[in-house]
Amino acid sequence: MVFDNSKLKRAVPDMKTTVRFDQGVRIALDYIMTHPELQVEDPEFDAWCDRVIDTLERAKAEI
Repeated sequence: MVFDNSKLKRAVPDMKTTVRFDQGVRIALDYIMTHPELQVEDPEFDAWCDRVIDTLERAKAEI
């Protein structure tokens, strides 16, 4: 997946990122792992994610 921050950079030209991607992932994972309330399964959200993934995969196959 490719993320493009060009719109954000145009809107906020002075914004600078100070955390590398690998560091940000580590920070996010550490936070989740130290907060058990964030580790609760959510079947409704999981089903929604599955539908989004299925839709994207079908769209890719049609291109």
